[in-house]
Amino acid sequence: FVDAPRRPGQRLVAQGNCPRLGTAMRGLTLVLGVAAAANPVSKVVDLLREMKAKVAADGKEEEKVYNKYACWCEKTTERKVNSIDLGKTNIESLSNKILETKGKLETLDNEISKLQSDIKEVLAAQKEAQQLREKENAAFQAEKGEMEEAVGALEKAIRLLSGAGTGKGDLMAVFASVVRVMPSARLSEKDTKTMESLMQNPTQLAQYSPQSATVQGILKDMYDTFAVNMENNMMDESSKQKLFEQFMDDKNEELGENRRVLTKKQGEHADATRTLSMSIEAREDAMEQLASDQKFFQDADKSCTDKANEWTERSRLRDEELDGINKAIEILDSEDARKLFTNAVATFVQVDSDTLAPVRAKALAVLTKKAKTTRSTALTSVITALKAGGHFDKIIESIDTMIQALNDEETQDRKDNDECIEKETKTTNKKEDYVYKVKKDEEKIEELNDKKDQLEEDITTITDKISDHKDVMEQNRVDRGEAHDDYMKSITDDEAAVELLEKAIKTLKEFYKNNKSLLQRAEPKPDDRLSKKDTQKQANDGIVAILTQIKENVENEIKEAQADDRAEQDAYEKQTADDRVTLEAMKTRKSDLQKEKAQVEEDITDKEEDKTNHETARDDKQAYLDVLEPGCAWIRTNFAKRAKLRAEEIEGLMEVKNYLAGMPTPTFLQRK
Repeated sequence: FVDAPRRPGQRLVAQGNCPRLGTAMRGLTLVLGVAAAANPVSKVVDLLREMKAKVAADGKEEEKVYNKYACWCEKTTERKVNSIDLGKTNIESLSNKILETKGKLETLDNEISKLQSDIKEVLAAQKEAQQLREKENAAFQAEKGEMEEAVGALEKAIRLLSGAGTGKGDLMAVFASVVRVMPSARLSEKDTKTMESLMQNPTQLAQYSPQSATVQGILKDMYDTFAVNMENNMMDESSKQKLFEQFMDDKNEELGENRRVLTKKQGEHADATRTLSMSIEAREDAMEQLASDQKFFQDADKSCTDKANEWTERSRLRDEELDGINKAIEILDSEDARKLFTNAVATFVQVDSDTLAPVRAKALAVLTKKAKTTRSTALTSVITALKAGGHFDKIIESIDTMIQALNDEETQDRKDNDECIEKETKTTNKKEDYVYKVKKDEEKIEELNDKKDQLEEDITTITDKISDHKDVMEQNRVDRGEAHDDYMKSITDDEAAVELLEKAIKTLKEFYKNNKSLLQRAEPKPDDRLSKKDTQKQANDGIVAILTQIKENVENEIKEAQADDRAEQDAYEKQTADDRVTLEAMKTRKSDLQKEKAQVEEDITDKEEDKTNHETARDDKQAYLDVLEPGCAWIRTNFAKRAKLRAEEIEGLMEVKNYLAGMPTPTFLQRK
């Protein structure tokens, strides 16, 4: 048969350990049967030895291929078992993580809904409080305007009455203003009667100094009443404003806390959603990889088991074949056999050989030409049989068997070639898929690392802003403390001044009260109207009015300072509240950035693990391609060559068969 290269791991069929060798053995059997009478024993022994050497060489070559394949089987199946166990553990872990994340998302949905509801309630409470405060403040401002008008009228009336007898027109106008506010003064019955009497004839205010002094006292009491009421109203308004501001601050703090927690929960919800999506995707990839690993393991295990069984059968057949060859050599090449063949006197002579000689010669010529081209041992066996002589039917039967073996070999080669193409194509495509996945993993890891760097930069920036904001808040606190200290010192000085003025006024009033009888007189004489005592009283009344005005101015300054300090304190507290909200927002932002960074780092770890798994799968596919390469490369290289030589071999055998098939059966005679 064709003496072409044999691919590693080629399947063995027919007899012996290869089809060609089995056919050659049948050719050898034919030669032995035909050529025994001619005693070509030495040539047969040489042929047997060549066959033995070839069988042994093929066995060693196949053993190398099988050992390499067995090593691959052992390592690959062990690696796949570990990969399958790891995949199952990973899938179980991811499934638990998915369930846990879904539960967390459900909890976060409830918490977020509750926080949103709480925020709406706080905003509604603030709106309601704001509306109530605006109504109260509007009422206060209206009442304050009336009181300020009353106090202004009383102050003007007191100043005019201190100069009674002059400015009647102004006095009448002022007194009309006083009458309008008198119902709110809550006067005593006596004072009310006095004022009602004056209301009937206001001009008498300017005619009698004693009565003017009485009215001044009433007006001063009214003034004090309105001043106290104004101060009480202002204090009540200030208290309500403080309570409102405290309520709003509390609600703002509650609102800020709810919003901070809401932002945090929404961030956690987004992280959990992303984690769930990535976990589901990772589990799908892991399940796909597990299915691939399990199928690969099953295929590899079956292939390795089949190959081991095949190798065991090959080894057995090869050993039996070698044993048969050795026994044949031992029989034919023994000392007794050689003497027997040398001393034999009986020979077989073919009668009527002349009639078959041309056919035999032509067949030998065809076979010899084909044998040189194909280097086929099968054709050589037929040539030897023809040269030795013999019955053509046995040769034709042997040729038919050889042709069938060659056709079976053709079928097997095509099957093996198609199988190689299918396995290499499928494995190469799968390997390219993993190469693509590894590339995408690397791109994603690079993207995540860039995002991590940006987050670290953002964290550094927000940390610096938080530090600067704290410095500004501390400076505002120091500035406010200094301003309040200055205010307290000013208030202390002003209150001390008011106290001194009150003492001076009280002293002057007590003096004139104790000496009131001296100042009163009967019908004055014309020259007594400028007496020293009366002049002194008028002067002192002016001083009391001046001191009273000064005291009132100082008291007004105190009120203005109190209002200014309150406004500054309110502005500071509002600014501080805003600063705290801003600070909390920055802290929340920093916390979110840190969590996002931690998540990115976790994503990097997961993606690096995916990359490792994909690289392992890619390398497994490459390892399988490496195992396929020797056999498939041999098929690619020799498939066409083997087909060509096989066709030529079949052509030669068919041509010889056609010659031999039409010849008559020769007659054999035994001669002594």
